[in-house]
Amino acid sequence: MPETDTIAYLITTHSPDDISPGYRKIAGDIVAVDGGLQKVHDLGLIPKIIIGDFDSITQDLLQLYADTPKIRFQSAKNETDTELALAWCAQEGYGSVVICNDMQGRFDHSAAIIQNLIDLRGKGIACKIDTGRQSIYFLDHKTRIQGKKGDLLSLIAYSDQIHLIDSENLLYSLKDLVIAQHQSRGISNVLTQDEATINLKSGLALAIHTYKRSK
Repeated sequence: MPETDTIAYLITTHSPDDISPGYRKIAGDIVAVDGGLQKVHDLGLIPKIIIGDFDSITQDLLQLYADTPKIRFQSAKNETDTELALAWCAQEGYGSVVICNDMQGRFDHSAAIIQNLIDLRGKGIACKIDTGRQSIYFLDHKTRIQGKKGDLLSLIAYSDQIHLIDSENLLYSLKDLVIAQHQSRGISNVLTQDEATINLKSGLALAIHTYKRSK
């Protein structure tokens, strides 16, 4: 089994043109999720495994990876291909997983991926979605956000409410802030330095970190 500090990068059908660190700088194992194999091939990356029902992969492309391990599922199944790939990562003992997905495909699939993050978080596995322009993840009790001054940070309650203790280097203080599940008051905060810190007391808080566009 891989060491717990090994990162798995899930290259999905809706992978963005590039991810925040750059595909060429990936330091971890590549998991091709169904049609994401085409992106892996175009980038010249080497997949550790190919997972999915293969309904978005041509036979010609699959033949190029005849020696690569594969897990193929029936098209009629309860789970999405991404969920099955995440289950494999958890079984293999990965400590961190990055889902490369631009979140611009079907909204139901995008929402389901966020639900998948909750599952991995419960298993003690660090997991985030990298859209190329945003990172999406759930806060720990203490979370350091690495970015650039001017980046946006939004918080959404995924439990009845979230209770924040305080924050550092954010334009709008989160000190003793409570956000209910129906409220949108956590949207569009701003990093005032290249690193910010949030201390969370309770609740399930989804963070969406939007990178500042280069001029």
